[in-house]
Amino acid sequence: MNAPTDPRTTAPAPLDPQEVKLSRTATWSGIETPAFYGPAGGGDADYRAKQADPGQYPFTRGSYPQMYRSRMWTLRNIVGYGSPEDTLAGIHQSLAGGSTGINIVFDVPTQQGIDPDHPAFGMEVGLEGCSVPSLADMERLMADIDVTRTDVAWHATLFAYTLTAAMAKRRGIPLDQIQGSHMPDHLQQTLSGWGTHVVPTDLAHRATVDCVEFCVLNSPRWALGMPQAYDLRERGATPAAEIAFGMAIVNKTMEDLIARGLHVDQVAPSIAWVSTSDIDFFEEVAKFRALRRMWATTMHERFGAKDARSMRLRMACHTSGKSLVFQQPINNITRAALQSFAALCGGVQSLEACTYDEPICIPTEEARKIATRTQQILAHEVGAARVADPLGGSYYVEALTDRIEADARALLAQVEDMGLLNAVENGFIEGWMDAANLRFEEELEAGERLQVGKNCFQSADSKTPPRFAFNPANTQDHIARFKAMKRDRDQAAVQATLQRLYDDVRAGRNMQPGMIDAFLASASIGETWGVVRMGMGQAYDAYRTLECPFALS
Repeated sequence: MNAPTDPRTTAPAPLDPQEVKLSRTATWSGIETPAFYGPAGGGDADYRAKQADPGQYPFTRGSYPQMYRSRMWTLRNIVGYGSPEDTLAGIHQSLAGGSTGINIVFDVPTQQGIDPDHPAFGMEVGLEGCSVPSLADMERLMADIDVTRTDVAWHATLFAYTLTAAMAKRRGIPLDQIQGSHMPDHLQQTLSGWGTHVVPTDLAHRATVDCVEFCVLNSPRWALGMPQAYDLRERGATPAAEIAFGMAIVNKTMEDLIARGLHVDQVAPSIAWVSTSDIDFFEEVAKFRALRRMWATTMHERFGAKDARSMRLRMACHTSGKSLVFQQPINNITRAALQSFAALCGGVQSLEACTYDEPICIPTEEARKIATRTQQILAHEVGAARVADPLGGSYYVEALTDRIEADARALLAQVEDMGLLNAVENGFIEGWMDAANLRFEEELEAGERLQVGKNCFQSADSKTPPRFAFNPANTQDHIARFKAMKRDRDQAAVQATLQRLYDDVRAGRNMQPGMIDAFLASASIGETWGVVRMGMGQAYDAYRTLECPFALS
């Protein structure tokens, strides 16, 4: 590997032209503010090495010199329920309410590679996300969305990219023109509680490396949301553990991509860390700062990054669903607002604020609108976008930043000493999160940790807000239409493409082209993923209910 250049002398690439939406750079009373504040004279050597100004290595204080003055964060809401047509209607509602980005979530069967006609599933289809089991359904969902111009972020690991790529090919769009993002961190599915029977460890890592490699080489405008550390936090990881476990996944993936002939500067600029912002305001701000610094030094010192884009980490953030309380749910508006403010003070690039009714149901239109208005108030009234790293230099925040980074490095060393895949297989990471969850619950029960409405300041007359509802007949029609598609398609073409995919997986070739071709031939997600599983020596059906309907040799 070539010796890396000094990142302090490498100027970041200029930003692409963006519409600047910041409405005011003065305080509410009229005091004009610069883009950031720092020590007089540019600071001493310790400041320049550990913090530096925003936009300068090691990017502790922000990824860009003027942060939100040059590029506002993308304001997002998650949408996904029922049939593709149901979710498309929800997308239009979200955009009409002020969202600047589209976030789509698949239902649990789709995320696990299970078709909606699987006999072990029924009520789950379309219940907590959109059911998208085939290319035809993807085309219905994206019927009026231009994938070369509209930034669609998929809260999905399997299929989001390959279905989009297949749709682009059918529309005659070159793969290097599609834009969007998804989360190809398959290991987090196991670590988030799905279990190795659903996504075995070796298959998970292989699928991640294949997907990242193919996207980097073929779709440079497509962003890769990894690690998917949000789910790790919801599962029980602390801020330091989020960084440690997430960096372990990134480091192992990067090592294997480099072994395939790629360079860190080909890969890292496409990656965006998927994070959460939890309820401890100052700790979360410090976490984002520590994460950026640890990312920058790792990419530079360990992997030899020369490109500033590889070292300045982009972060996509969703406020913490786990922190929301079923009791007195209207209080969750306050929780989401403070978590959003922490994310912005920490310098994230896109943000989704939880809706107050998430512990109860799929977000209602009113709840999504309040989540959007929360971010708009933070931007245009509170002034969260005026100044980069507004808490930089605080004794408390700087001490927290250093402590979280030190704890993360120590835990990362433990994981890497045993090997990431071993740490997943032997249960070390899940066991660590289980222990953290147990401590949390014990503290709640003992009253050492208070959650308003849950174990203190309770109210007997707390009312449940109206629940989200949609027509379940649409989902049943969707399933019937899917069954008809499987019956009426060209079965020989499906068989031929799945045989090629099976051969590719067994031979160690990248599985993405074969998956795209299978979707173009009208293979379903369950059939495609089942054949990938078989190629890796696993059962066709993760739930051991179905046998492979194709004769593969």
